Amino acid sequence: MRVTRATVGSGLAALVVGIAVVVATASPAAAHGAGGLQPTDYVTEVAGLTPVLAGVEVRAVDLGSKIELRNTGRDAVTILGYDDEPYLRVTRTGVFENARSPAVFFNRGPTITGRLPASYDATTTPEWRKISDGNVARWHDHRAHWMGRSDPPMVERDRSRPHVVMPNWEVPVRVAGQSAMITGDATWIPPPSPWPWVLGAVALAAIVIALGRTRAWARVLTAALAVLLVSEAIHIVGGWGATTSSLLAKLGAGVYSIAGLVIGVVALIWLVRRDPRDATPIVLIAALFLFIAGGLADVTSLTRSQLPTTLAPWLARLTVITALGLGFGLMVTAALRLRPTARRAPDRTLRRPRSTRSVARRDTREPACDAGPWTGT
Repeated sequence: MRVTRATVGSGLAALVVGIAVVVATASPAAAHGAGGLQPTDYVTEVAGLTPVLAGVEVRAVDLGSKIELRNTGRDAVTILGYDDEPYLRVTRTGVFENARSPAVFFNRGPTITGRLPASYDATTTPEWRKISDGNVARWHDHRAHWMGRSDPPMVERDRSRPHVVMPNWEVPVRVAGQSAMITGDATWIPPPSPWPWVLGAVALAAIVIALGRTRAWARVLTAALAVLLVSEAIHIVGGWGATTSSLLAKLGAGVYSIAGLVIGVVALIWLVRRDPRDATPIVLIAALFLFIAGGLADVTSLTRSQLPTTLAPWLARLTVITALGLGFGLMVTAALRLRPTARRAPDRTLRRPRSTRSVARRDTREPACDAGPWTGT
């Protein structure tokens, strides 16, 4: 197969357009892995409830970004907001939210944005509305995590060891007229060096590209794509297990990874059962999706200590560099192996017309004839 500059140019152009489309349409949640959780260097831990209340369990979930309270007791548990107003009420038959509590507005995300509307007033009578039929409440609480835009001074001075940046944070609750406190700590954990992982990704890409230039390029594409699909499936499962988000939210956050898996499976079947040259376009598309969704979107996993996954940290980072290295290597190899557009063969049935000069020169000659002897006149 002859690969021309036009072929390579077309492949790289398709690659650039695909990256632009995916990046432009990616949602913030999809840009940070399953469930929208972001890798971080901070960990929030719940020490417990003081005093201990029968039937009430508390823990940190979603990488410490939320507190979960489960109530199996007889009495309702009321969680108080930032002005000690009733915020959430958890019973055995449902969870209720005070629509007038300022905490409802402030707890919409990890940062406080916008001015508090007048409809939220901690001094007014609670307006309860049911938000769940279960007995579990999960909420983001700014009292339980570091709110600064930059790291605290103690971390800036010494980044080689962990620091408790918020010791003994408290969230007040009330049960049957009795007051209690949810307590815990927020700790900064130093991140690992990303460079060994970056070098690993570069090495994987170089190996695939180099082997893709050999006669065994089809087998290289098949093996690399199979490994990439298995790695990304592990990556998705680990991310889904680390979040308490709904199934719909998980599907939305992982839509590009799932699309890459589906396209990749089709490409793998095509590589095995048909002409590998015909499969190179779909291999390129699958590699593009997995490179972005499983690699670039989670590249901060290489630079943060706390990862939103149930996998071991080393395994989670390995899936990321696999997506980066194999994904990029497959994209380049597939682009270079795209089948060129067949050129139309020239029609040789039409004869080239004779030039006017040749015709004129031929016409000036005397016609050939069989002349008899000259007899004179």
